[in-house]
Amino acid sequence: MTEAAKIEPARGLHGTVVPRIAIIAIVTLLLAACDRFPSDPEQSLESIRSRGTIRLGAPENIPPEASALLRRLEKETGARTLRRSGEIEPLLQAVEDGDIDLVIAPFRKDTPSATANALSPPIRTDGRGDKAIEWRAAMPSGENRWISLVEVNARQVAGRAK
Repeated sequence: MTEAAKIEPARGLHGTVVPRIAIIAIVTLLLAACDRFPSDPEQSLESIRSRGTIRLGAPENIPPEASALLRRLEKETGARTLRRSGEIEPLLQAVEDGDIDLVIAPFRKDTPSATANALSPPIRTDGRGDKAIEWRAAMPSGENRWISLVEVNARQVAGRAK
């Protein structure tokens, strides 16, 4: 057998021999486990897709960037938006309680609700400095598949608005 045809076993920790089949098996298991990441413990994204609606809370008037974000999310999920208007704080509580999937509203940088809900990157900013108002989407914390989908689309909408 030529030198190029020899297959040497991989060396593991402390110089032990680790068969290649074991390495392949471990890598395969790790990749299979990644299928459900990011995860949605409450199944937010799957619920939106199965019921066919995105339950939105928003003030009466929203900027065009918010409408663009909603159109993108509708396309991505195959769902239509069911909108509830009202004051921001009760709508944010409804997100936390699981009664609403998403709130799109103006936030100041020091908004206390940032700790209770996950906030998207700004899709629009009005004003400058400490007085700047950022339009963002608020989602239930921990619902990472839903959060990821909203964040990716929010960044794309914000990028087009510049």
